[in-house]
Amino acid sequence: MTITTVDASTTSADGTRIAFDLTGPARGLAPAVVVVDGVLAHRVPVTLAVASLLGDRVTTLRYDRRGRGGSSDTPPYGVDREVDDIAALLEVTGPAALLGISTGAFLALRAAADLGSRVTGVLCYEPAYDVAGGEPPTDPRMIAGVEACVEAGDPGSAVELFLDLVGMPCRLVPRMRASPSWADLESIAPTIAYDGRVLAEIALGRRALMGRWHRIEQQVVVAHGAASAAGTATAARSLAAVLPAARRVTLPGHGADVPPEAMAEAVAGLLGISP
Repeated sequence: MTITTVDASTTSADGTRIAFDLTGPARGLAPAVVVVDGVLAHRVPVTLAVASLLGDRVTTLRYDRRGRGGSSDTPPYGVDREVDDIAALLEVTGPAALLGISTGAFLALRAAADLGSRVTGVLCYEPAYDVAGGEPPTDPRMIAGVEACVEAGDPGSAVELFLDLVGMPCRLVPRMRASPSWADLESIAPTIAYDGRVLAEIALGRRALMGRWHRIEQQVVVAHGAASAAGTATAARSLAAVLPAARRVTLPGHGADVPPEAMAEAVAGLLGISP
């Protein structure tokens, strides 16, 4: 059976064009899931493989977060605007679960808190922050440092700064700069600070997510790779512990190397369909 993936776009509340692809049945004919990517990612191959494996049992929507790929951007940035983007996508799919990856897990949880029954559940894959750790939710360089590089017309340095923050050995950076993907990373470098603000709002501000865990009543699955770093498992455990209706699962592999079959099975479990 051939599963068709269709490219399209919708418009968010502030007029931003949000590009997406849709795999599987039309609205209302199957449960739906919207993929919320993490920092410096948009519509990565593993999630397309997951969409293909879910096939006609699930309507899978993958989108480019604002400022990435085929989506436009409208300043000033605000996390609420990214929640509006998800709301616009839910107009396409109908009520849907969210698959949030890395920093995207916290954006998905923010949407679950804000959008209520329009979000039917959340799968958080390798959330990027230990909510019980007591440390600041994000290094300030991920916002101010990145924004300074971008404003100076040096997006490459913004990407390098982020890679340093996540612990990439400096000897590997020249190899990354020489890769075909570097130009794409530079083009979406401003959005690194967006993810920094998503993380900052976990704990900071009037509408801090930490103060609203109780509002996330949807089923939540928090997943991490069996071969991922110990800190990743710790972050997953800490997040599952604070959410009212959460359970934790371990998938084979790690990071983007998780087998698509395992991710598809986790999505199917969240949606209550056979794997």
